[in-house]
Amino acid sequence: MEYLAAAGAGLAVLCLFTFLVRAQSLRPSESRLHRLSASRNVTIDQSGDGSILRRNPSSIPAIGRLLTNRGYAMQWSADLERAGLTLRPIEYILIRVLTASVAFLIVMLIFLSPLGLILACVAGAAGFMVPAFWVGMKIKGRVKGIEDQLVETLTLMSNSQRAGFAFAQAVELAAQRTGPPISIELNRMLLDLNLGASTEDALVAMNDRIGSEDLDLVVTAILIHRQTGGNLAEILDNVTETMRDRERIRGEIKTLTASQRLAGIILSGWPVVLGLIFTAINPSMMSLMWTTTAGIIMLVIMLTLNLAGYLSIRRILAIDI
Repeated sequence: MEYLAAAGAGLAVLCLFTFLVRAQSLRPSESRLHRLSASRNVTIDQSGDGSILRRNPSSIPAIGRLLTNRGYAMQWSADLERAGLTLRPIEYILIRVLTASVAFLIVMLIFLSPLGLILACVAGAAGFMVPAFWVGMKIKGRVKGIEDQLVETLTLMSNSQRAGFAFAQAVELAAQRTGPPISIELNRMLLDLNLGASTEDALVAMNDRIGSEDLDLVVTAILIHRQTGGNLAEILDNVTETMRDRERIRGEIKTLTASQRLAGIILSGWPVVLGLIFTAINPSMMSLMWTTTAGIIMLVIMLTLNLAGYLSIRRILAIDI
């Protein structure tokens, strides 16, 4: 019970911390001004004397300033932006801490023993990584969606260039004719151009936001063209053909490795299926796996090795083109 009391106290502190952080949130009408003034170290003046902004070196809360000045917070911000999420880094870390606390409490309620504390710590660590895994999956899905639309987008831009459109007009036409998620990034690039950014800076910023190898190839080709000159429509056609060849090779590799990927799924899932079957046939015998110390240790080792084998197979079959 001491462990449960400590865990409950920790969860209460976490809830209080979350409430205090959310209390610092601004109304939507004010948040835009604060985002614009963040780089200038100013804040909103609510005194009603007619001034909108005033200098305030301590305008950012201490917690937000601590996270903002850290390298990992910048990486979190970039990952959330690539995933298409509107969370701030501090909200993201709060979600991860909350999932870790919930996983810790659930395991502690199931195993009320010193060994249960160890398992609860493992579950808490796994719960802390679940949101990061989910964000990573969102990033992969969004990047894959953008890469699937690149060929169509480059074809539209190439045809627009042949019709006499300027580069910005070609990008605007492509943004109108394509759908999300690439249209969102193209519109953000156009917004940067309208706000005074150079074409090179807008392209590099879009490339950094998305983090796609295929888009990096496109941006590199366009930047070289702007330095050396040439026919941009022809360059875009060549890049499009290269991307089509890469996609064809990826499809061939995926076909050739299909049996190995299926074998990895079967080998990883078969022990779990057998465990469920044996539990249904003889529950009293299988209950020893989670009611005894030796059984729990064997179960944890089995799941760990099973997961490691599955990830190793996935890693081996992940061939870069």
